[in-house]
Amino acid sequence: MPLDVLVVGGGSIGERHLRCFQGIGCTVALCETNAARRQELAERYKVERTFDSVESAARETWYGVVIATPANLHADHAAALAGSTEALLIEKPLCTLPEDIERLRSISQGKMVQVAYVLRHHPATQHVRQLLEENVIGTLRQVTVTAGQNFASLRPAYRDTYYKFHESGGGAVQDAATHLFDMVQYLAGPLNWIFCDYAHQEVADVEVEDTVHLIGRAAGERVLVSIALNQFMAPNETHLQLNGSRGSLAIRFHEHRAGMFMHGDSDWTWTEPLAAERDDLFREQAQSFLSAAIGQQPPVCSLDDGIRTLKVNLAALRSGQRRTVEAI
Repeated sequence: MPLDVLVVGGGSIGERHLRCFQGIGCTVALCETNAARRQELAERYKVERTFDSVESAARETWYGVVIATPANLHADHAAALAGSTEALLIEKPLCTLPEDIERLRSISQGKMVQVAYVLRHHPATQHVRQLLEENVIGTLRQVTVTAGQNFASLRPAYRDTYYKFHESGGGAVQDAATHLFDMVQYLAGPLNWIFCDYAHQEVADVEVEDTVHLIGRAAGERVLVSIALNQFMAPNETHLQLNGSRGSLAIRFHEHRAGMFMHGDSDWTWTEPLAAERDDLFREQAQSFLSAAIGQQPPVCSLDDGIRTLKVNLAALRSGQRRTVEAI
C-alpha cells in the first residue's frame, strides 16, 4: 500500500527529502508556492500531486508531512497541516522565536514529531554512540569539533534563500553549527552553559555570521566542549573527537567513518566507510520517521530534543551579541 508523504517546501532541502522518500518507496506530493520551481520539481521527479499553498494541501490526508520551509514558517505550517496527518518531520532549526516553542508543543499534542537533525542517522554516529553506552573509553571528559566548507560553491543560491537573515533561520549558527550543537548533546549529554563568538568574515553579499566558535560544558558540567566552524574554507570536512579516561573516539563525517584510539595503542583504528553519500543519511532518516509514525520505534530526534538544541541556538546568538556566558 503506497505511503503518501507531503513535502512542504521546494528548496534544496525539500528536494532532497522528496528524492529520498521516493527512494524508499513512498508516493510523494509537493507543496511549493513558487510556480516555476513547483513545475520544475514535478517534472524532474514525476510528482503527480502538487499544491500551491499549505491550505490546499491540508485538505488531503497524509501518512506523514515533511516541513522543509524556512524556520520562521515552521510553526505556522505545522499548525496548518497538523489536522491532516499523525506524523510531522520538521527541518532544523525547529523555529527561530522562543515564543513558538510552546506553540509547537500545543500543535503537536497527540502527534509523532521528529526533528530533522540528520547527522544522528549517520551509521558512524550510531556506532560511536553504542561504544559510549558500553563505556569503552571510560568516563567522557572532552568533546572537540572542527568543521567547515566552501559554502558559496556548495550552496551557490544562498544569497536568495533563508540563509541571508537570522529571522528566517540564516547564518552559520542556525544553518550549520546547529547540527554540531545537536550532535554534541546527542553523544555527550545536554549542554549546561555556553560562550559563543561569531563573525561575518568571507561569505559574500550577506551580513550574517559565517564563522562560529563555541565553548561550554555538558552533562552536568562534567564534559568540556569546544566547537569551531566556518563556511568559507576550501575543504568540506567535519571532525568530531570524544576523549575519555581510557581512550578516544572520533567521527570523520566527510569520510563517513569512525575511529578508536585506546591508551596503549600506537594509532587510530578506523572503520570502513559506513555510508556512500549524503542521501544515504536522508533515506535512513525517512525510514526511521515512517517507523516512528506507526510506533515501531521512538523518534530518533524528538520534539524535546529539537527544543533543547533550539535553546542552544538562541543562547549562542545572545552570547555572540552580548559577549556573555549563557545558561541553557
